[in-house]
Amino acid sequence: MSEPYDLIVPILGARVPVDVKLDFPLPPDETPLREDFSGELYLTYGLDQPPSEDGRIRFEPVTPRLLRELGLQADQLRTRAAGNLRVRRPDLALNWFPGVQAATVTVGGDLEAGLLLDEPFLEKLAPEMDGDLVVGVPARDVFTATGSRDEQGLAKLRWVADRVWARGDHLLSRRLLIRRDGRWAPFD
Repeated sequence: MSEPYDLIVPILGARVPVDVKLDFPLPPDETPLREDFSGELYLTYGLDQPPSEDGRIRFEPVTPRLLRELGLQADQLRTRAAGNLRVRRPDLALNWFPGVQAATVTVGGDLEAGLLLDEPFLEKLAPEMDGDLVVGVPARDVFTATGSRDEQGLAKLRWVADRVWARGDHLLSRRLLIRRDGRWAPFD
């Protein structure tokens, strides 16, 4: 049986541009932990659960109550979740677009955006690009990458984002992110 820390994975989300008020808000102890990430993106965590009977992937949100019950520390979540992502989704594949220095990265189909936290992977990917590493995470299950000086690559990432947004599943952001000095920022 896995230890609780081994089941935690990062889940990126996006703020919506409207203020949503719930009629029955969750008590603070039951509200999923959430931390700002970059731009409109935020980071939550989930305990990776076995697929449902119909094959859907499921996560139990990590809340303050769950942390206490499992004896986990909030300050260790990000590091552990990033490491767990590749262990729990080991099928990492890098697929280059033809004729352009841009790639899509997959890890098993549902948490690709979490690769934004995978420092060893990012350090290996960045030197392959022309300029600073620029990524697109238009949806939770899409991760594209190119370099900041590669106009064709940037155009390809924007094209992918437009196509993903037309589909409308687990959407995050149309904006690209740039990595400088180990931090992510919106790329404009």
